[in-house]
Amino acid sequence: MTVKITTYIFKLFLGFCFVTEVALAAPSKRKEETTILKKQIFEYHRSDEETKSIPYLEKYLTISPNELYFKLVYAKALLYRTDLEVPGNDENIESRINKTRAIQSNYNKASKIFQENVLHLEKVRPRDPNLGRWYYLWAFSEWFSDNKEKSIKLFQKAVKLDYRLTECYYNIAALYESLGQWKDAELFWRKYEKAEKELEEEE
Repeated sequence: MTVKITTYIFKLFLGFCFVTEVALAAPSKRKEETTILKKQIFEYHRSDEETKSIPYLEKYLTISPNELYFKLVYAKALLYRTDLEVPGNDENIESRINKTRAIQSNYNKASKIFQENVLHLEKVRPRDPNLGRWYYLWAFSEWFSDNKEKSIKLFQKAVKLDYRLTECYYNIAALYESLGQWKDAELFWRKYEKAEKELEEEE
């Protein structure tokens, strides 16, 4: 009886050691995989090849779904992506509609990710030096999603957070023009010119 108990305990101990080893190996393998993915993502973004980084970002976020920064980088990659076909005038209506929907869906996805994570970033790190830049990119995603009024507000917020983003005034003026609001457009053209001049003098 004693031998049977000892053998059982020994087997139980070996099993525990195996499970512990696997449990310890899993985080190590995960860390190695995320390090490789991070490196590839940064390389693509440094070379302005955001589109190529998308599958790496999606894989990274599957492993680490709560990484705020990489969610924002993913939204930026979707905003800048270049692999979606633009519908041509010589195509049939169905093909043009499908391609337009794919492009619109991509921008909608980007704007949704920006909204959730830029607002979260502002909440947890209100003095983040890049917050204005993230608002700026979010504004573009809303513009391309045809949410022009929302885009205007976001550009205004972006330049308020970072006065160096003078192009926000330019974009707001262009948006007002597209909405037929000529007086507002003129006001922001002047703001843009003034802000550019002040920035040049500061430099």
